Amino acid sequence: MSGPGIRRRGWSLLATAPAALCVGLAFQGIFDVRDVLVVSVVSAAAPTLVVLACSGGPKRFVVDAEKARVVRPLWPSLVLSAVVWLLLVSAMLFGDGAVAHVVPTPQGAVDICTAVVNAPKTILTTVLPAPADGELLVLVSVCVWVAAFAGAELAVRTRTVALPALPALLSFVVPVVLGGAAPGSRVVVAAALIAAVGLLLLIRAPERRAPVGTALVGVPIVLVLATIATLLGPELPGAKSRRPPDLRDLVALPEPMSLSGISPLDRISAWLLSPDIPMFSVAGPSAPDRYWRLTVLDRYDGATWYPVKDLRPTAGRVPDASDHRPPVAASVANQVTVQDLGGIWIPETDRPTEVRAPGLKLSVDPASGVLASGSGLRTGTRYEIDARIPALDPDRLQYLAVAEDPAHTALPETDAGGKPIPALELLRAKATIATAGSTFPYQQALRLGQWLRANHRYDIAAVPGHSYRSLQFFLENTKEGTSEQFATAFAVMARTLNLPSRVVVGFSRGTEGAGGVFNVRSGDIVAWPEVEFEGVGWVPFFPTPGQATDSGGRKQGPEEKEPVAGTPAKPASRAEKDQQIAGQSRSGPAPEDPPAPHRDATGPWWWLVAGAGAGAAIVGYVLLAVSGPVVARRRRRRRGSPDEQVIGAWREIKIDLAGAGMPAGRSLTVREVADYGASRLPPDVGGLLSGLAEVVNDIAYGERAVVQADADAAWRDRASVAEAVRRSEGRPPAYIRVFRRLSPKSVGVLFRSPDGG
Repeated sequence: MSGPGIRRRGWSLLATAPAALCVGLAFQGIFDVRDVLVVSVVSAAAPTLVVLACSGGPKRFVVDAEKARVVRPLWPSLVLSAVVWLLLVSAMLFGDGAVAHVVPTPQGAVDICTAVVNAPKTILTTVLPAPADGELLVLVSVCVWVAAFAGAELAVRTRTVALPALPALLSFVVPVVLGGAAPGSRVVVAAALIAAVGLLLLIRAPERRAPVGTALVGVPIVLVLATIATLLGPELPGAKSRRPPDLRDLVALPEPMSLSGISPLDRISAWLLSPDIPMFSVAGPSAPDRYWRLTVLDRYDGATWYPVKDLRPTAGRVPDASDHRPPVAASVANQVTVQDLGGIWIPETDRPTEVRAPGLKLSVDPASGVLASGSGLRTGTRYEIDARIPALDPDRLQYLAVAEDPAHTALPETDAGGKPIPALELLRAKATIATAGSTFPYQQALRLGQWLRANHRYDIAAVPGHSYRSLQFFLENTKEGTSEQFATAFAVMARTLNLPSRVVVGFSRGTEGAGGVFNVRSGDIVAWPEVEFEGVGWVPFFPTPGQATDSGGRKQGPEEKEPVAGTPAKPASRAEKDQQIAGQSRSGPAPEDPPAPHRDATGPWWWLVAGAGAGAAIVGYVLLAVSGPVVARRRRRRRGSPDEQVIGAWREIKIDLAGAGMPAGRSLTVREVADYGASRLPPDVGGLLSGLAEVVNDIAYGERAVVQADADAAWRDRASVAEAVRRSEGRPPAYIRVFRRLSPKSVGVLFRSPDGG
């Protein structure tokens, strides 16, 4: 009888449930593993119990002997499973803990099903790990549930060995596809899934299969090769330079968050005129040149700068920048308490890595790292924020080219009538004058900032606005403005020079109070421009006079200009280096490209691993080829009934005679094999084959009952034949015997049934 019996089909559930659990754990990275653990365990165990309950156990199975299958109906199990799933999901993910809300209403059931349909797209448009919302975790539950239910039903209904593993393997594809950009690795979970499938195969494997000893030889070799492939895969040519496919690139973003309210850029003048309004307080490390960023404005239509809009939901993680940020100068963690700030923009340090803000629905712009709250900021809101402060080296920036970023150099060139805008032409002309003699883009940006500071004054009572006409009025007439005019004028003029630029609005670090807490008030508001450089990303500049230097650092006081005699000189700061670079009449030629990184003369390490892997594979194959016939012979001798042992002895005799020259290309009858042996072997041995051939024929036609003594005699005859073949003069040369021993047939005998050929 082929396939597993009823008992082993029941025991198969011990493998299908863990396999389904692995599907849920594969959502780690998409969610925090703590968020999916309980949902996965419940969703793997419950449908398995439902299948057991509906089956009634092995004694109640009705089996059709001819078709060898369970004929009980499927619909009771299917209906009960769906009802139990709705109840559990409603209680775990959509309930509020009240017993009355455990049973979903019809509309609640519709909402749950709608959440299942919408969850994949929402996950693909969310910065991972995603928030632990019921509308998203329901996808974890349904994937695990389907895998567990379908696997359990196939396990108890069918005799197929591997089919019950298929639902879990197919469901595993869902988290793999959705989590293309998720942090972390699923290697451990995948290994656990493979182990569960292996357990299923061992439980359901028919009895007449390769013994466990064979698996003990083959499994380690497979694991070694899999490990080598895992190590070599990332090191193959082109593997590191190619990003894995990500469906997120193909999914349209949802409607952007409503950016209602006044832009922070438009509130600068009002806040400066009321400078004592408490905005927020910051506990944790700070520095004199530390700035708190509110938002980035990267689109300009000639009248208004607009904030970033590609905001994606996040549980608090901020993805790494894609612009090859410079080395990190420091990693800091701060605790922020919001006071009268209001709005949706969350104060942060560029660039944040994670925000822990219980109660806030967070969104992030992956490109800039700007954070926002859809629910708005209320007085008393607290959150913790981690950030990495970049180390900006002017010696490197001095010779860098700007990034190729047309979106951040775009400007409206014509008015509604299609005519050139005069104000833009004036801004372009003044930018050319301000940066005359500059050699490299970084020097252009420095000189542009110096020109604005040298020729214009800072005045908190200046007329607000940053349209083309407002900036023209600022540059030509009043020559007075707040950081709004200085930052926006710099950004527009930089774009006329093909320098990718944007505007940032934020606050200086504030005033230090009791306990080292910095209190940030409305008068600390400041805007500054940033320019994008190749290989570094966005670099801030501070063109507002009286606020900061080019780099944002405080100005040096008279008492700091000369070091005390006998003390070592401090390394030059960015502000000091910027002054030197901006003042050079010519920056000089760009330095030569840095030398390529040193490579060991022995070659990449993975060639050693590849060689070791190939050697291990060859050794493993030789071991299998050498041991295959021996293992197969022992199986034929020791396993099965006396009939099967006699047939096994006869097959071994055929193999021995093939080594003595018997043709193997055509099928020979039992009598023809015996006659060939009698003609090639000594008479005392050849004569044994005639009697054994009669026994084999009687077994084939069911004309004889064979006992163990007959089987033992058959194997003694086989030993005599093997010894006679070894001593015969007609044996093939040694190299042919070695070739035959190493052929795939020698390995294949390990995986045939004991009475197979």
